[in-house]
Formats: sequence, C-alpha cells, structure tokens
Amino acid sequence: MNKSAIRAFGIALFLVGALLALAVRFDFNIGLPTKASKNAEHVEELQKKLEQANKEIALLKEQVKQAPKENTQKTDAPKTTIKDKHESPSQGNLATMTLQIYSGMEPYTVAKKLEDGGVIENSIEMELLLANPKYARSLQIGAYEVNSSMSLEDIAKLITGKKQ
Repeated sequence: MNKSAIRAFGIALFLVGALLALAVRFDFNIGLPTKASKNAEHVEELQKKLEQANKEIALLKEQVKQAPKENTQKTDAPKTTIKDKHESPSQGNLATMTLQIYSGMEPYTVAKKLEDGGVIENSIEMELLLANPKYARSLQIGAYEVNSSMSLEDIAKLITGKKQ
C-alpha cells in the first residue's frame, strides 16, 4: 500500500471516532446498544414483580383488618408479654435485645432494628449519630447485647468498637 491509502484510512478512522464521540456526547441514537436498552428488557419482569408485591401488600392489609376482630372475640385469652418487653424505659421495664450486625449493613438498618426491638425510640437519631464522622464506616460485624437503659452514644461506641 502506498502512503496516501494509509493516510486516507487513518483519516477515515479518526472521523468515525469523532462522529461516535459526538453521538455519545449529544445522545444521538445511531443504532449502537446502550445501557438503557438492556434495562428495557427487564421492565416487564419488574412490573410483574411489582404487581405481585402489591397483591401481597393488599392481602396483608386484609389480614391486619381482620386481626382486631379476632382479638375482640377472644376476651378470655391472657394478654401476651411481648408488648411488656418492648415498653419504654420510662415505664420501668427494660428492653433488651441481641443486635446482629452483618457485613455491608447500613446505619439505617441498624437503627431500624434497634427501634423495632424497643431499645431506642427514634431510629433517625441513631442513624444520624452513626453517620457522624466519628462513627461513620466503623460498624463492626458481630452480635451485641443492647438494652434500653443505654444511651445512643453508648450503643454507637459498642457497635463501632470505639473506646468507651
């Protein structure tokens, strides 16, 4: 091949590259596969899962509506002690739980578990405390015995391994 043919081929490659760069820059659809087209394939599958989840939610709501009716019919049954376990410490009862922290667990999840266990009253406060630079990214994997008499700071120090 002579120099002019090689030079023409190089210029053609440069122009094609420049056109592709411009097409990407200005979001022109020139028939190249994109991430969006891959996601479009899964839309129908996700919509089916959403419909199924909505049906399950509706079923659970119906069960919740029926549950109070069943409880009022059984007046002779003794009350369960589950509620007593999770009462706030101001009422004299101490809520205790084992908090299990796994790899990759987010501060939101930890705070929500503590609130659900009755150890803390407001998960948002705990989540904000764990987001503090002092504790951020320091959650330690393991099982921790926590109770409602502990302050948020004490719990944060325990589950992050910070010194007391």
